[in-house]
Amino acid sequence: MAELMDIAPRLLHPALQALLLAGLSMALVLLRKHVPALVTALVAVTWIWLASTPAVALALRDALVTPAAGATPRADAIVVLGGGKLPVNDWSRATTRAGKGLALWRAGLAPLLLVSGSDQAQTLAQGYEVSGVPARDLRIEDASTNTHENARNSAALLRANGSSEILLVTSPIHMRRAAAAFRHEGLAVSAVPTADAHAMLERAPSWLPRRDALTLTARCLHEYVAVWIYRQRGWI
Repeated sequence: MAELMDIAPRLLHPALQALLLAGLSMALVLLRKHVPALVTALVAVTWIWLASTPAVALALRDALVTPAAGATPRADAIVVLGGGKLPVNDWSRATTRAGKGLALWRAGLAPLLLVSGSDQAQTLAQGYEVSGVPARDLRIEDASTNTHENARNSAALLRANGSSEILLVTSPIHMRRAAAAFRHEGLAVSAVPTADAHAMLERAPSWLPRRDALTLTARCLHEYVAVWIYRQRGWI
């Protein structure tokens, strides 16, 4: 399963899938199987076109995203997952995971701010310290390499601190799996997703292909497979 998680982002990208289908079509031509070759080529073209349209990309996203709750409650800790876009200069903007976590802490919604992920935890902690978060209010979990480890390792740190209720900050597409993984570790989770960055797609013509729609489709396909794998492994 771990190996599948590593290769899934590449195999699930519609561009690669269309390329593989095109290669199969060429092989069928060489084998003089012209009708199957034509059908395969048409499937490849149709799939890459559909996957690149806002209509398909947004439909896949909407099936993943949980509707936002009402007012954000108070909790024992704020958990910010790495993997998102880091602020360039202004850490106070709540459009990124980092900025959303900082805004929640500044609003006094939790006394503790935990950052998780081997890729960004140290950078997030440094940015928060520069932004005025004292070291005593920070916890760093920098060993995890996936969402399951984010949840398992963070839960251990939080339990050691006597914390059981968290505000979880991650992207909208990732939130369903992330929240389920943290709840599986015995934590009470209030989801606080970052702002959806697909406003341009929502305003674009639904059936005209766009690169950002293709990227969103690929991310959603990866997330669907990841949710399935996590369920099979008993991680959610």
